Amino acid sequence: MLLCLHFSLYFCATGCALIAICVAYRMVSRISRMRFSYRAIEAEIERLHQRLTDLHRQQLYLRQLTENIDTALVVCTPSGHIDWMNQAAREYFGQDAATVPEAVMDAVAERRDEVDGHALSSALISIDGRRSIIITLKDVSSLMSRREMEAWQQLIRVLTHEIMNSLTPIISISDTLSDENEAFSVINRRCRSLMEFVEGYRRLTRIGRPERTEFSVADFFAHLHQLYPEVSFPDTASIDGRTLYADRTQMEQVMINLLTNARESGATRIEVSMPDATTISVADNGRGIPPDVGGRIFLPFFTTKPQGSGIGLSLCRQVMIEHGGTIGVESKEGEGTVFTLCVSAR
Repeated sequence: MLLCLHFSLYFCATGCALIAICVAYRMVSRISRMRFSYRAIEAEIERLHQRLTDLHRQQLYLRQLTENIDTALVVCTPSGHIDWMNQAAREYFGQDAATVPEAVMDAVAERRDEVDGHALSSALISIDGRRSIIITLKDVSSLMSRREMEAWQQLIRVLTHEIMNSLTPIISISDTLSDENEAFSVINRRCRSLMEFVEGYRRLTRIGRPERTEFSVADFFAHLHQLYPEVSFPDTASIDGRTLYADRTQMEQVMINLLTNARESGATRIEVSMPDATTISVADNGRGIPPDVGGRIFLPFFTTKPQGSGIGLSLCRQVMIEHGGTIGVESKEGEGTVFTLCVSAR
Protein backbone atom coordinates (compact mmCIF):
# COMPACT_ATOMS: atom_id res chain seq x y z
CA MET A 1 0.00 0.00 0.00
CA LEU A 2 2.76 2.37 0.86
CA LEU A 3 4.48 1.49 -2.38
CA CYS A 4 1.31 2.20 -4.37
CA LEU A 5 0.79 5.49 -2.57
CA HIS A 6 4.40 6.51 -3.24
CA PHE A 7 4.02 5.66 -6.93
CA SER A 8 0.76 7.59 -7.17
CA LEU A 9 2.31 10.66 -5.61
CA TYR A 10 5.33 10.39 -7.90
CA PHE A 11 3.15 10.03 -10.97
CA CYS A 12 0.99 13.02 -10.01
CA ALA A 13 4.03 15.16 -9.40
CA THR A 14 5.64 14.07 -12.65
CA GLY A 15 2.39 14.51 -14.60
CA CYS A 16 1.90 18.00 -13.24
CA ALA A 17 5.45 18.85 -14.22
CA LEU A 18 4.92 17.48 -17.71
CA ILE A 19 1.68 19.42 -18.03
CA ALA A 20 3.41 22.55 -16.85
CA ILE A 21 6.20 22.01 -19.35
CA CYS A 22 3.69 21.50 -22.17
CA VAL A 23 1.78 24.62 -21.22
CA ALA A 24 5.00 26.63 -21.01
CA TYR A 25 6.12 25.30 -24.38
CA ARG A 26 2.82 26.24 -25.94
CA MET A 27 3.01 29.73 -24.41
CA VAL A 28 6.56 30.18 -25.69
CA SER A 29 5.50 29.00 -29.14
CA ARG A 30 2.54 31.34 -29.11
CA ILE A 31 4.69 34.26 -27.97
CA SER A 32 7.21 33.47 -30.71
CA ARG A 33 4.44 33.40 -33.27
CA MET A 34 3.08 36.66 -31.89
CA ARG A 35 6.53 38.24 -32.11
CA PHE A 36 6.82 37.05 -35.71
CA SER A 37 3.35 38.40 -36.47
CA TYR A 38 4.21 41.70 -34.78
CA ARG A 39 7.35 42.05 -36.87
CA ALA A 40 5.33 41.25 -39.99
CA ILE A 41 2.78 43.90 -39.00
CA GLU A 42 5.57 46.39 -38.36
CA ALA A 43 7.04 45.67 -41.80
CA GLU A 44 3.64 46.04 -43.44
CA ILE A 45 3.03 49.33 -41.62
CA GLU A 46 6.42 50.58 -42.81
CA ARG A 47 5.57 49.61 -46.39
CA LEU A 48 2.24 51.39 -46.15
CA HIS A 49 3.92 54.47 -44.68
CA GLN A 50 6.42 54.53 -47.54
CA ARG A 51 3.62 54.10 -50.07
CA LEU A 52 1.67 56.99 -48.53
CA THR A 53 4.82 59.13 -48.58
CA ASP A 54 5.35 58.35 -52.28
CA LEU A 55 1.73 59.12 -53.06
CA HIS A 56 1.99 62.42 -51.17
CA ARG A 57 5.09 63.35 -53.15
CA GLN A 58 3.35 62.48 -56.41
CA GLN A 59 0.36 64.57 -55.34
CA LEU A 60 2.59 67.57 -54.58
CA TYR A 61 4.39 67.12 -57.90
CA LEU A 62 1.14 66.96 -59.87
CA ARG A 63 -0.23 69.96 -57.97
CA GLN A 64 2.88 72.01 -58.76
CA LEU A 65 2.76 70.84 -62.37
CA THR A 66 -0.89 71.73 -62.93
CA GLU A 67 -0.53 75.08 -61.17
CA ASN A 68 2.49 76.20 -63.19
CA ILE A 69 1.67 75.07 -66.73
CA ASP A 70 0.43 77.78 -69.10
CA THR A 71 -2.56 75.66 -70.14
CA ALA A 72 -5.85 76.43 -68.42
CA LEU A 73 -7.15 73.27 -66.76
CA VAL A 74 -10.69 73.07 -65.36
CA VAL A 75 -12.78 70.31 -63.78
CA CYS A 76 -16.48 71.13 -63.82
CA THR A 77 -19.90 69.55 -63.68
CA PRO A 78 -21.85 68.95 -66.93
CA SER A 79 -23.80 72.13 -66.14
CA GLY A 80 -20.59 74.16 -65.96
CA HIS A 81 -20.12 74.57 -62.20
CA ILE A 82 -16.37 74.69 -61.47
CA ASP A 83 -15.09 72.08 -59.01
CA TRP A 84 -11.41 72.90 -59.48
CA MET A 85 -9.14 74.96 -61.76
CA ASN A 86 -5.45 75.81 -61.95
CA GLN A 87 -3.78 79.23 -61.94
CA ALA A 88 -3.88 79.63 -65.73
CA ALA A 89 -7.64 78.99 -65.66
CA ARG A 90 -8.10 81.49 -62.82
CA GLU A 91 -6.32 84.10 -64.92
CA TYR A 92 -8.52 83.23 -67.91
CA PHE A 93 -11.91 82.95 -66.15
CA GLY A 94 -11.25 85.23 -63.17
CA GLN A 95 -9.95 84.43 -59.69
CA ASP A 96 -13.43 84.06 -58.19
CA ALA A 97 -15.18 82.41 -61.14
CA ALA A 98 -17.74 79.82 -60.07
CA THR A 99 -18.88 78.66 -63.51
CA VAL A 100 -17.31 78.11 -66.90
CA PRO A 101 -18.33 80.84 -69.40
CA GLU A 102 -21.25 79.91 -71.61
CA ALA A 103 -19.19 80.37 -74.78
CA VAL A 104 -16.73 77.71 -73.61
CA MET A 105 -19.46 75.27 -72.56
CA ASP A 106 -21.17 75.77 -75.94
CA ALA A 107 -17.88 74.99 -77.68
CA VAL A 108 -17.52 71.83 -75.56
CA ALA A 109 -21.07 70.74 -76.39
CA GLU A 110 -20.46 71.35 -80.10
CA ARG A 111 -17.11 69.48 -79.93
CA ARG A 112 -15.22 72.47 -81.33
CA ASP A 113 -11.44 72.54 -80.94
CA GLU A 114 -11.09 76.33 -80.69
CA VAL A 115 -12.69 79.16 -78.77
CA ASP A 116 -11.63 82.80 -78.39
CA GLY A 117 -8.14 82.20 -79.85
CA HIS A 118 -7.52 79.21 -77.56
CA ALA A 119 -7.14 75.55 -78.52
CA LEU A 120 -9.88 73.62 -76.70
CA SER A 121 -10.11 70.00 -75.63
CA SER A 122 -12.44 68.25 -73.20
CA ALA A 123 -13.15 64.81 -71.76
CA LEU A 124 -16.07 63.39 -69.80
CA ILE A 125 -15.10 61.32 -66.74
CA SER A 126 -17.03 59.49 -64.04
CA ILE A 127 -15.74 58.98 -60.48
CA ASP A 128 -17.90 57.09 -57.96
CA GLY A 129 -20.86 57.63 -60.22
CA ARG A 130 -20.34 61.41 -60.39
CA ARG A 131 -19.87 62.79 -63.89
CA SER A 132 -17.40 65.62 -64.50
CA ILE A 133 -15.85 67.35 -67.51
CA ILE A 134 -12.14 68.10 -67.81
CA ILE A 135 -11.51 71.14 -70.02
CA THR A 136 -8.14 72.42 -71.25
CA LEU A 137 -7.57 75.75 -72.97
CA LYS A 138 -4.25 76.66 -74.59
CA ASP A 139 -3.51 80.16 -75.86
CA VAL A 140 -2.22 79.62 -79.39
CA SER A 141 -2.48 83.23 -80.54
CA SER A 142 0.76 84.23 -78.78
CA LEU A 143 2.53 81.18 -80.23
CA MET A 144 1.31 82.04 -83.72
CA SER A 145 2.41 85.65 -83.23
CA ARG A 146 5.91 84.53 -82.28
CA ARG A 147 6.13 82.19 -85.29
CA GLU A 148 4.86 84.95 -87.58
CA MET A 149 7.37 87.41 -86.10
CA GLU A 150 10.24 84.97 -86.61
CA ALA A 151 9.18 84.43 -90.22
CA TRP A 152 9.11 88.17 -90.87
CA GLN A 153 12.52 88.58 -89.22
CA GLN A 154 14.00 85.91 -91.45
CA LEU A 155 12.49 87.53 -94.54
CA ILE A 156 13.83 90.94 -93.53
CA ARG A 157 17.30 89.52 -92.93
CA VAL A 158 17.40 87.99 -96.39
CA LEU A 159 16.02 91.04 -98.18
CA THR A 160 18.21 93.57 -96.39
CA HIS A 161 21.29 91.41 -96.84
CA GLU A 162 20.76 91.19 -100.59
CA ILE A 163 19.86 94.87 -100.96
CA MET A 164 22.83 96.04 -98.91
CA ASN A 165 25.19 93.83 -100.88
CA SER A 166 23.92 95.36 -104.11
CA LEU A 167 23.95 98.96 -102.90
CA THR A 168 27.44 98.96 -101.42
CA PRO A 169 29.40 98.67 -104.70
CA ILE A 170 27.03 101.12 -106.43
CA ILE A 171 27.69 103.72 -103.72
CA SER A 172 31.41 103.08 -103.92
CA ILE A 173 31.52 103.54 -107.71
CA SER A 174 29.22 106.58 -107.70
CA ASP A 175 31.38 108.17 -105.00
CA THR A 176 34.36 107.95 -107.34
CA LEU A 177 32.50 109.30 -110.40
CA SER A 178 30.20 111.86 -108.77
CA ASP A 179 32.73 114.68 -109.19
CA GLU A 180 32.82 114.08 -112.93
CA ASN A 181 29.12 113.69 -113.63
CA GLU A 182 26.08 115.11 -111.82
CA ALA A 183 24.08 111.97 -112.69
CA PHE A 184 26.41 109.86 -110.60
CA SER A 185 25.97 112.33 -107.75
CA VAL A 186 22.19 111.81 -107.91
CA ILE A 187 22.68 108.05 -107.97
CA ASN A 188 24.94 108.30 -104.94
CA ARG A 189 22.39 110.34 -102.94
CA ARG A 190 19.51 108.04 -103.81
CA CYS A 191 21.54 104.93 -102.95
CA ARG A 192 22.49 106.40 -99.59
CA SER A 193 18.84 107.24 -98.88
CA LEU A 194 17.85 103.71 -99.77
CA MET A 195 20.64 102.39 -97.55
CA GLU A 196 19.26 104.38 -94.59
CA PHE A 197 15.76 103.11 -95.38
CA VAL A 198 16.93 99.48 -95.41
CA GLU A 199 18.90 100.03 -92.22
CA GLY A 200 15.66 100.97 -90.51
CA TYR A 201 14.22 97.56 -91.32
CA ARG A 202 17.36 95.84 -90.14
CA ARG A 203 16.70 97.25 -86.68
CA LEU A 204 13.72 94.94 -86.44
CA THR A 205 16.05 91.94 -86.47
CA ARG A 206 18.55 93.43 -84.03
CA ILE A 207 16.38 93.84 -80.97
CA GLY A 208 18.17 91.98 -78.24
CA ARG A 209 16.70 89.82 -75.53
CA PRO A 210 15.12 91.99 -72.83
CA GLU A 211 17.36 92.80 -69.88
CA ARG A 212 14.62 92.89 -67.30
CA THR A 213 14.91 94.90 -64.10
CA GLU A 214 12.39 96.21 -61.61
CA PHE A 215 11.70 99.94 -61.93
CA SER A 216 9.22 102.48 -60.63
CA VAL A 217 6.14 103.07 -62.76
CA ALA A 218 5.79 106.64 -61.43
CA ASP A 219 9.35 107.45 -62.51
CA PHE A 220 8.77 105.74 -65.86
CA PHE A 221 5.66 107.85 -66.57
CA ALA A 222 7.34 111.05 -65.30
CA HIS A 223 10.11 110.62 -67.88
CA LEU A 224 7.58 110.08 -70.68
CA HIS A 225 5.57 113.10 -69.53
CA GLN A 226 8.62 115.28 -70.13
CA LEU A 227 8.70 114.07 -73.74
CA TYR A 228 4.92 114.33 -74.20
CA PRO A 229 3.63 117.12 -71.93
CA GLU A 230 0.23 117.15 -73.65
CA VAL A 231 -0.48 113.55 -72.63
CA SER A 232 -2.51 112.78 -69.50
CA PHE A 233 -0.76 110.27 -67.23
CA PRO A 234 -2.09 108.63 -64.02
CA ASP A 235 -1.66 110.77 -60.91
CA THR A 236 1.22 109.69 -58.70
CA ALA A 237 -1.03 108.62 -55.81
CA SER A 238 -2.83 106.00 -57.93
CA ILE A 239 0.40 104.30 -59.00
CA ASP A 240 2.51 104.95 -55.91
CA GLY A 241 4.66 101.91 -55.14
CA ARG A 242 3.87 100.13 -58.40
CA THR A 243 6.76 98.62 -60.32
CA LEU A 244 7.30 96.88 -63.64
CA TYR A 245 9.71 94.02 -64.24
CA ALA A 246 10.85 94.63 -67.80
CA ASP A 247 13.54 96.10 -70.01
CA ARG A 248 12.97 99.79 -69.34
CA THR A 249 14.69 101.02 -72.51
CA GLN A 250 12.62 98.73 -74.73
CA MET A 251 9.38 99.58 -72.91
CA GLU A 252 10.13 103.30 -73.30
CA GLN A 253 10.56 102.76 -77.05
CA VAL A 254 7.20 100.99 -77.20
CA MET A 255 5.47 103.85 -75.36
CA ILE A 256 7.20 106.48 -77.52
CA ASN A 257 5.97 104.73 -80.68
CA LEU A 258 2.39 104.53 -79.39
CA LEU A 259 2.32 108.13 -78.13
CA THR A 260 3.85 109.41 -81.38
CA ASN A 261 1.19 107.54 -83.39
CA ALA A 262 -1.53 108.99 -81.16
CA ARG A 263 -0.11 112.50 -81.63
CA GLU A 264 0.03 112.03 -85.42
CA SER A 265 -3.55 110.72 -85.56
CA GLY A 266 -4.90 114.23 -85.00
CA ALA A 267 -5.96 113.49 -81.42
CA THR A 268 -6.84 116.36 -79.10
CA ARG A 269 -6.81 114.09 -76.07
CA ILE A 270 -4.29 111.34 -75.29
CA GLU A 271 -4.56 109.44 -72.03
CA VAL A 272 -2.30 106.82 -70.47
CA SER A 273 -3.82 104.62 -67.76
CA MET A 274 -2.78 101.61 -65.71
CA PRO A 275 -5.88 99.63 -64.68
CA ASP A 276 -3.83 96.95 -62.91
CA ALA A 277 -0.24 96.11 -62.00
CA THR A 278 0.69 94.61 -65.39
CA THR A 279 -1.50 96.51 -67.88
CA ILE A 280 -0.88 99.87 -69.56
CA SER A 281 -3.37 101.51 -71.93
CA VAL A 282 -2.84 104.35 -74.38
CA ALA A 283 -6.12 105.91 -75.56
CA ASP A 284 -6.70 108.78 -77.99
CA ASN A 285 -9.61 110.45 -79.74
CA GLY A 286 -7.89 110.66 -83.11
CA ARG A 287 -8.95 109.48 -86.54
CA GLY A 288 -9.03 105.83 -85.57
CA ILE A 289 -8.05 102.86 -87.69
CA PRO A 290 -10.15 101.89 -90.73
CA PRO A 291 -11.66 98.40 -90.35
CA ASP A 292 -10.09 97.18 -93.59
CA VAL A 293 -6.54 97.79 -92.31
CA GLY A 294 -6.98 97.01 -88.61
CA GLY A 295 -5.71 93.47 -88.98
CA ARG A 296 -2.50 94.52 -90.72
CA ILE A 297 -1.16 97.32 -88.55
CA PHE A 298 1.40 95.11 -86.79
CA LEU A 299 2.85 93.70 -90.02
CA PRO A 300 6.35 94.87 -91.01
CA PHE A 301 6.38 97.24 -94.02
CA PHE A 302 2.68 98.08 -93.62
CA THR A 303 1.80 101.74 -93.10
CA THR A 304 -0.96 104.18 -94.01
CA LYS A 305 1.27 107.25 -93.53
CA PRO A 306 2.74 108.90 -96.64
CA GLN A 307 6.15 109.11 -94.96
CA GLY A 308 5.76 106.05 -92.73
CA SER A 309 8.15 103.11 -92.63
CA GLY A 310 5.89 100.42 -91.18
CA ILE A 311 8.43 99.71 -88.42
CA GLY A 312 6.95 101.29 -85.28
CA LEU A 313 4.08 98.94 -84.42
CA SER A 314 5.99 95.89 -85.65
CA LEU A 315 8.76 96.78 -83.23
CA CYS A 316 6.20 97.26 -80.43
CA ARG A 317 4.75 93.81 -80.98
CA GLN A 318 8.18 92.21 -81.15
CA VAL A 319 9.23 93.80 -77.85
CA MET A 320 6.04 92.67 -76.11
CA ILE A 321 6.38 89.11 -77.42
CA GLU A 322 9.99 88.97 -76.20
CA HIS A 323 8.72 90.07 -72.78
CA GLY A 324 6.18 87.26 -72.74
CA GLY A 325 3.40 89.85 -72.97
CA THR A 326 0.89 91.05 -75.53
CA ILE A 327 -0.21 94.18 -77.35
CA GLY A 328 -3.81 94.62 -78.39
CA VAL A 329 -5.80 97.35 -80.12
CA GLU A 330 -9.41 98.51 -80.24
CA SER A 331 -10.37 101.29 -82.61
CA LYS A 332 -13.37 102.96 -84.21
CA GLU A 333 -12.80 105.05 -87.28
CA GLY A 334 -13.47 108.68 -86.50
CA GLU A 335 -13.67 108.11 -82.74
CA GLY A 336 -10.24 107.00 -81.56
CA THR A 337 -7.97 104.12 -80.66
CA VAL A 338 -6.90 102.26 -77.53
CA PHE A 339 -3.69 100.24 -77.41
CA THR A 340 -3.31 97.87 -74.44
CA LEU A 341 0.02 96.47 -73.26
CA CYS A 342 0.05 93.43 -70.98
CA VAL A 343 3.44 92.83 -69.41
CA SER A 344 4.06 89.39 -67.92
CA ALA A 345 4.75 89.30 -64.17
CA ARG A 346 8.15 88.41 -62.78
